[in-house]
Amino acid sequence: MFSGLPGIGKTTAGRIFAKAVLCDNTQAGEPCGECESCRLFEKDQHFGYTELDSASVGGKDEMVKLRNEANSLGVSKKKIILLDECHDISKAGQDALLDQVEKCPEHLIYIFCTTDPDKMKKSLRDRCMQFQFSKVNPDMIAGRLRLICEKEKFAYDEEALSIIAARADGHVRVAINMVEETLYLGSITKKNIDLISRDYDEEIFTILANLGVDLSKVIEIYQQIAATISVSDFYNNLLSMVGDAAKSLYGYDSFSPKRKELIARLKDIHGYSLLEFLNYFISRDKYVDKIGVQSDLIVLHYKFTSQNFIPKTPSVSLVNIQNNTQKQNPPIQSSKENAPLPLFPQLQKLSIIEKAKLLRETGRNQNTGLTEKSEKVPTEWSLPKEERLGESFEEEELSPLKFSQLLVGGRGGEL
Repeated sequence: MFSGLPGIGKTTAGRIFAKAVLCDNTQAGEPCGECESCRLFEKDQHFGYTELDSASVGGKDEMVKLRNEANSLGVSKKKIILLDECHDISKAGQDALLDQVEKCPEHLIYIFCTTDPDKMKKSLRDRCMQFQFSKVNPDMIAGRLRLICEKEKFAYDEEALSIIAARADGHVRVAINMVEETLYLGSITKKNIDLISRDYDEEIFTILANLGVDLSKVIEIYQQIAATISVSDFYNNLLSMVGDAAKSLYGYDSFSPKRKELIARLKDIHGYSLLEFLNYFISRDKYVDKIGVQSDLIVLHYKFTSQNFIPKTPSVSLVNIQNNTQKQNPPIQSSKENAPLPLFPQLQKLSIIEKAKLLRETGRNQNTGLTEKSEKVPTEWSLPKEERLGESFEEEELSPLKFSQLLVGGRGGEL
């Protein structure tokens, strides 16, 4: 069972594996490409290989028929059945395959390719050797595109191939499709690539950087790209950049040079408020129209302006933590004044232990502030008991809070 994201080579790997198994003269496990078996395979005429699209033939009857045919061995030494998109096989169809997969004849090999292995019955998955395919490295994709261009004699720029590899996001098929689309405009250059596909990192950064600063700029930039990007893609781009910036806050830095530069600038502007921003969008309903997006941007701008996204500054001196001395500097009493968090570069200099201590102190001071602001019930009532419990006491409908206050005052006790 080969599983993984679309366009990363699962079906191609299955075909290469099948070709190698059927080859009469393998070389270090690779198909020779010259024997009769390899030539028949390349022409899609090999009797020992069957490839099916499970979306079209995934019912029980088709699987029973396939199972019965697979038991017979023809002129080939092996019989290989590749079921592409196998998650589309019905439950009844999977049940029909289960027994044969468990007691597979020696001559028979099933290859299941899927983007969603969880839709396959666990009992069927457990009887397979499972291989999880990861995204392909951009450098490897660029190398593959270069090989294709040289073989087909396509004019290309190295920079253009690197851009395609980066925008393909680890999907080889997407990269090859982008090359084909670019060729309709002539050679493979950065200019032509930008005409068919582009990223919106600069625009997304400008929107994020101006939240809480310049709402007109935020709306203007969004309206410029609204005609060429869907609402869903816009949200995904926002979440992607904010998510990367949040990861970078905690030391992760495996980003492209351009992305890393934008993230560093974004951290300097918003700091740890990016976490609150991320939390807002994760909980937001993504099924909104373009007017809903602009409403979101207005709300976010307000939250940044009113410092709703700014965590309270802890009442502990950063100098004391950094120097680890016993000097008693006056604490920063900012939790009650809504002062901004200490500068991000200062926080970055702290060790993990110092950050943990800072977080503990922050939580302790916030709890203390809540206790101080809580309403205290007086232990001594100002009125005489006769007036507290007058004739109207039985007739008056008391709230739970009022009753509690009278009860405490009446017995003269303490909380």
